[in-house]
Amino acid sequence: MDNPILALIASFFAMAFVVCAYFVKKKSLYLSFQALCILFLAISYFFECNYFAMLGVTCGLARTLTFFVYEQKDETAPIWLAFVFAGVTVASYFVTNTQAFKPLDLMCLAALVMYAFIFRIRNLKIVRFTMLAPTVLSILYNTLVGAAIFTSLSYVFELTANVVSIFRYHIIGDHNKSIHNEHIKENTNE
Repeated sequence: MDNPILALIASFFAMAFVVCAYFVKKKSLYLSFQALCILFLAISYFFECNYFAMLGVTCGLARTLTFFVYEQKDETAPIWLAFVFAGVTVASYFVTNTQAFKPLDLMCLAALVMYAFIFRIRNLKIVRFTMLAPTVLSILYNTLVGAAIFTSLSYVFELTANVVSIFRYHIIGDHNKSIHNEHIKENTNE
């Protein structure tokens, strides 16, 4: 069902949710916004007739919701789950790609496998830094396969939001904390 307008609308919602994801302080909220983003990306890919990417991100939705459940329990998801989701993602490629092997799909496949392991990480700082690699691969993939402009832009906005959140929470925030701690230390020594 090729409908570029509906693909654009779905991509816009995905973009909005992914930007929100990077500006929360709790991993469970991060996963909630990521799940909404993934849902709308899957819808966008459906309307673009890009079934491999749609199935891949749908597997990602199941992964994100599973890791969300573990996060709600204040537990780390077992590593075997990341391997299972990575395996399902790779298998989905072969299910949907019955034609000749497409080298470009490796970028999408690599990004989706990376997400399986990154979303398992509970430390949001590490998540933000490690998300840079699969996001860049997703931008390249969507640009090279000619995905709807908003699909590519949603990943560009995700990358931008991620970089801004890294600066806000982990570079400027850490710098401000060290200045604040230094100030407190000076005042207690007087």
